[in-house]
Amino acid sequence: MSYKVTVIIPTYNSVEFLDSTIASIMNQSIGFENIELIIVDDYSTDNTQELINHYCEKYENIKTFESGKKTGTPGRARNIGIANSTAEYIMFIDHDDNYLPESVEKLYNAVTENSCDVAIGKFQTFGEQKIVPEDWITHDVVLNSIDEDLRFFSINNIWRMIFPKDFLNKNEITFPEGVFAEDLTFMIDAFVNASKIVFINDIVYNFRLRTGDNSSTSLSKGMHYLDGLIEGYNNTVDVLKKNNACKYYDTIFNQHLSCWISDVALSETIDFEDKKELVNKSLKLFDEMGDVNPTPENNAIKSIITQIRARNLDEAYSLMGDYQLFRNRIHQLEVELAHKTQQIANLQTTKGWFKYKTKNIKQRLKKKI
Repeated sequence: MSYKVTVIIPTYNSVEFLDSTIASIMNQSIGFENIELIIVDDYSTDNTQELINHYCEKYENIKTFESGKKTGTPGRARNIGIANSTAEYIMFIDHDDNYLPESVEKLYNAVTENSCDVAIGKFQTFGEQKIVPEDWITHDVVLNSIDEDLRFFSINNIWRMIFPKDFLNKNEITFPEGVFAEDLTFMIDAFVNASKIVFINDIVYNFRLRTGDNSSTSLSKGMHYLDGLIEGYNNTVDVLKKNNACKYYDTIFNQHLSCWISDVALSETIDFEDKKELVNKSLKLFDEMGDVNPTPENNAIKSIITQIRARNLDEAYSLMGDYQLFRNRIHQLEVELAHKTQQIANLQTTKGWFKYKTKNIKQRLKKKI
């Protein structure tokens, strides 16, 4: 059977979310019969593969393939999905996220009607917070080259994009395997090779934002992840060199290295020696920066980067410690403010007001006694 779009899901211990993710694909306005769904599991330790097999038995357009080895990152699974896809166009979705009902149709129409190499939509977060990024984009945009608006390099979420498979194969665009920031490398490779990029001013993706123990906040980012990002960034540098596109280095890495050094400084899961090791591994990447201004602008991070590039590492480590204390204090104040705000909201309700007054009267009576 011929499909219009192949959607690829890399999974790992996904039982909690996978039904919802698949349901969002099955309910697409383009028609589920026009979608080939490929799910590749990274050797889950729960019943994820059994759940996938159940879907494969029930639907002929849902397929699964062995990854061959555990990698701990989604790059290999996505590459297997691309290699085994039969549709002309390829999309990706993470195992705990959702498409909106018209997502596939909107992106498919954008890529086919504009004969472009990449079509992109907006995304929104869901879960504990709702955020819609990229408010600087207020209308549909067509770029005949990434040079027409370098701000698009900040859009590095491949799961709200669609690509022609022939374009990926022709330019040998694949995900690096066994490292993090694999989607950045893939996206940069696609952007610098694309003859046309289209951005539609529609939300096409629901990204699950999780905080607490399962979050990806900087406080919880550990050695494995932060070290894996350095390896991933090195792969992105290789892609720039392969495409004679090193002129984009500062545009890309001023943003990513600024975020990375902030995450290293703020991490509470790694000790001081591990932070020093990470900085030492990153020196070559910082050396290649021509412009030390971080994006978004942050004078504290700029100072840390300046000291790293000057090899004043002891000063850099000291500044990182000061930055961590400063950010932790801000976080503490934000928590306290949120608590006070909730208290005020409770008092503003009738029930809350009476509860407060009753408690106040009891305290006054106790004092008199």
